[in-house]
Amino acid sequence: MSILFEPGNIGKLILRNRFIKSSTAESMAGDDGEVTLAMLYFYEAIARGGTGCIFLGHAYVHPSGKAHPRMTGLHKDSLLPGLRSLTETIHRHGGAVFAQLNHGGSRVEAGYQEPVGPSAVVHPVTALKARELSSKEIGEIIEAFGQAARRAKEAGFDGVLIHGAHGYLVNLFISPFTNRRTDEWGGDSSRRFRFLQEVYRAIREAVGDTYPVAIKLGLKDDVEEGLSLEEGVEVACRLAKLGIDAIEVSGGLPTKTAGASRSNIRSRDREAYFLPYAQALRPKVGPLPLSLVGGLRSPDLMEEIIGQGWVNFVSLARPFICEPDLVTRIRSGRREPLSCLRCDRCRTGFAREGLRCRREEPPSGGS
Repeated sequence: MSILFEPGNIGKLILRNRFIKSSTAESMAGDDGEVTLAMLYFYEAIARGGTGCIFLGHAYVHPSGKAHPRMTGLHKDSLLPGLRSLTETIHRHGGAVFAQLNHGGSRVEAGYQEPVGPSAVVHPVTALKARELSSKEIGEIIEAFGQAARRAKEAGFDGVLIHGAHGYLVNLFISPFTNRRTDEWGGDSSRRFRFLQEVYRAIREAVGDTYPVAIKLGLKDDVEEGLSLEEGVEVACRLAKLGIDAIEVSGGLPTKTAGASRSNIRSRDREAYFLPYAQALRPKVGPLPLSLVGGLRSPDLMEEIIGQGWVNFVSLARPFICEPDLVTRIRSGRREPLSCLRCDRCRTGFAREGLRCRREEPPSGGS
């Protein structure tokens, strides 16, 4: 049997295989972040297709952290019934599911939400200048992360995933490019880590020591004066000492021209572009479960990366949008690369229409 179909664990949770559906903003929620039928159908197809675990698209933990319209919410208890229906649907097909906890910070849609951050810095993606958060506001957001984790556990999620990458609030606090504070929340690397440390502690206090808590971590920024790979590995090591159960390895602060999502993966040498980050991290964190995201298409390459011990899981996002049953297809003997070429047309108009594969549709404006 392929190593891809051996069980793997995140904390005490045993996953049926090594495939994780990585988080992508599905933009299918209702006006107040509530679960919709479109979300249920979207995730049910992926769960039925055999993936070991689904990391839900990012959910905002506080009203100030809603990054765009139709973003899933975890900010109030009234959302629990819909969230329970979602977890029950996924569990019915044998999959596990984590809620991804996030605050948009200054990576928010222009004119939709006030951009905020650790310092009054212009975001390299949105070009929006953040309003510097007060210490009181920081404390409120930390508490909101804890309460969102409590709601996730009550709703039946198997774990939570902190969003610590891609230019959202946690990443903004870690990065020296966006965190230029000189108080207890910024300055040297340990003080820039403090926000994430307190978020983790608030979550642990809310869910207990045995509930799985993982993080999508941007190990290196794509801007000058940003987080270096060496410091990103140091952040990961600090999390490992705190007790984090798994790390999904990704890139950090992106720009308009470079970042976490890379397009047109048409050859094997363009796949697994964050693998060097995992290779730098693995010797420092020992057996801590790691998952690799980033342009994976070839089943044999996935087997090779796991078999060599660099990571325990492979995380795929857009390929599941294109082929929700890709795990079943690989299990049945498929060896050719996955169909998704990362054209990114699935995100065209997603804020209005929701996420879906559009590779067979004519380009926008075509007939």
